[in-house]
Amino acid sequence: MRPTALPQFGIRPLFLTRQNSRRGIIVVLTGFLLVVLFAFMALTVDTGRIVLTETEMQNAVDAAALAASQEIAAAIHNAGQNGTNPNVDPNSIAAEAARLMAANVADANGVYVDPDSDVKFGKRRYDPDTGTWPIEWGGTPVNVVQVVARKTNTDSGAPDAQLPLAFGWAVGRDQVPLQATATAFVEARDMVLVLDFSGSMSDDSELRAIGTFSQADVEAGLDTIFNQLYESNAVWPDVSPVRPKFTLAFGEIDTAEGTYISSDDTNYIFSLLKLDEEYPSSHPDWPGQLKYPYPQAGRYSNGTPKGMPSEYTSKNLWKGYINYVKNLGGPYHKKYGYRTLCDYMLQNNQMKWTVSEDLWRTSHYPFHAVKNGASLFLGFLNDLDFGDEVGLVSYGTYAVWETSHYDGEVSLDTSTNPITANYAMIDTIQRRHQAGHYDVYTGMGEGMLKAREMLVGAANDPNDDGYVRYGARPTVILMTDGQANKSPGGWSLPGNFKWKDWTDYDGDGNADYTTGDRNKQYAFYEATEAIKRGVTIHTLAVGAGADRDIMRAIAFAGDGVFISVPGGSTVAEMESQMLDAFSQIAAKVPPAKLVFELSQPED
Repeated sequence: MRPTALPQFGIRPLFLTRQNSRRGIIVVLTGFLLVVLFAFMALTVDTGRIVLTETEMQNAVDAAALAASQEIAAAIHNAGQNGTNPNVDPNSIAAEAARLMAANVADANGVYVDPDSDVKFGKRRYDPDTGTWPIEWGGTPVNVVQVVARKTNTDSGAPDAQLPLAFGWAVGRDQVPLQATATAFVEARDMVLVLDFSGSMSDDSELRAIGTFSQADVEAGLDTIFNQLYESNAVWPDVSPVRPKFTLAFGEIDTAEGTYISSDDTNYIFSLLKLDEEYPSSHPDWPGQLKYPYPQAGRYSNGTPKGMPSEYTSKNLWKGYINYVKNLGGPYHKKYGYRTLCDYMLQNNQMKWTVSEDLWRTSHYPFHAVKNGASLFLGFLNDLDFGDEVGLVSYGTYAVWETSHYDGEVSLDTSTNPITANYAMIDTIQRRHQAGHYDVYTGMGEGMLKAREMLVGAANDPNDDGYVRYGARPTVILMTDGQANKSPGGWSLPGNFKWKDWTDYDGDGNADYTTGDRNKQYAFYEATEAIKRGVTIHTLAVGAGADRDIMRAIAFAGDGVFISVPGGSTVAEMESQMLDAFSQIAAKVPPAKLVFELSQPED
């Protein structure tokens, strides 16, 4: 018998019921996932816009802060060019120009900056206790600019309105506040003045300068030197009661032009000038002493001035002067007077401080112009008050860290901090020196070596980091009036040295300065060794005899400025040029830099 099928009575199979149930769940789940996906897409779009806008704002304020800082630097540069006070404060024209510059640069980058409320100024100074550079907001003079760009205004029509969100409704807000800050500063410098103390630094005051300068000007200069020595009231340290070294008469040497004596007999001339006369034994102050001792005795190596020369020594010193004058050419041949006496003291064998102890008191050129220029330079830095510090190196045959000075009248010492903010002490030290102070040669390379070691340490000593402060720009100011003529015995330029790496002025791949002179090579090589350590070098060539080619090359290689002081028809003209040159270098502040560690505005 065939089986009979049961009636269905509208009941679906179980598998069909389960299939339809799954379809319903998927529809609901898909709808939910689409909402979540849409929210993520909205968030991604708006997050991208936020990041892009923040980047644009940061780039804009970075550029604005740098541009505003450059306005301050430009004002300092102009002050140096014009010889005016470099002190710049927030109320000055330069600071107001910086505000406008910041706003304009930000606007050019599509970002709004309010020049009155979003640009602020401060003073960045080194704190030796912490080794950091804190910023005093509102302090003067200004060397820091902070620029803030804000999108924080809830008014959507304002230029600083919050950033609208394209899909803000999906996350419950329709706009978001943004802010970006940048701080830029004019970098402080740690500088070493490298000054030429060679013998040629008195050439413009000597009688042989007649022809370069007028005879009247040279004579006036020598008269000034004698008057300065006389008016200094310098006295013999070992004579009591006090006895001056310089008087208005040394026997018959009693006029500026001098007494002409035709004889070539040194002893006869010595007697005729009455330089061997003595005070009588009954003299109340100086019984039996020479009336006219030679007025200079020199110093001991520690700077202590020597006592009045003995009769024998004085006689020999006067005879040295007589032999010089009787062999002197030109209009002062065989004329024994103040002018030839001062001219004699300025000669190479007489000008060292161990021979002529009081020449530092006199205006002998070009050295005196360098002194005045350095004083102006230090005064400019003092007025600028940007936290620059200065050290001093001199060079002749060898170079000296001028960190201490004793001469019987003053005792100065910066040896614990050779690069110092004590500008007055550095100025006093450099002013109490003279041309040919130690010797007469021009060891420029040795000067560069000692400057580098003062700044960044000795190359062969891994424990010597020098005295440059972290965060300050190491800088050398190298000056000369002559030609490098000294280098270490046996030294030669390394075989792998390539001039084109340093002196390719026009970018054609070839060196535009080279030299085969070993002394000049050494000077340039030592400059490049400093440059490799991050040192900026400015150079100053003074007078007609200065080596302008090497000084220009060193400044180019060292990313510095080269200034030529050619001199002129008068000493006054040359001195004016020197003052201008030092002003320009003092005002050559480094380019502005960003302070990356400051990300939040200071209130």
